[in-house]
Amino acid sequence: MPAVSKKQQKFFGIVRAIQKGEMAPTTPETAKAAADMEKDDVKKFASTKHKGLPEKKKIEEEIKTNRKISFPEMQQRIRDARERRRSQRKESEKLYIDTKRKGVKFYDKKGTGRLKDGKKVYD
Repeated sequence: MPAVSKKQQKFFGIVRAIQKGEMAPTTPETAKAAADMEKDDVKKFASTKHKGLPEKKKIEEEIKTNRKISFPEMQQRIRDARERRRSQRKESEKLYIDTKRKGVKFYDKKGTGRLKDGKKVYD
């Protein structure tokens, strides 16, 4: 597990020094890392050579563009959202009614069944 940037390598160099007792913890992050990580893992990160490593790893984030949508497209999105919500409610009500009529489903060693009036009824 080599370090992916110079900053990471330097951080683990400090953590390694703390673990060896050569240095006191400088920040809560270094103290936590020194306490939580194994010495072998820290050594692998800290022994990474600087050559060819970036100073700091760049994090690429997907940027959403605010594209304008037409009025009919917006209306269609609203209709679709309403229809999805309506179908979700219908499914939820269906499950509720099924539970009320037949009881709560359960699974155990004997098999499957439902709890009805406080008693187990196997299918």
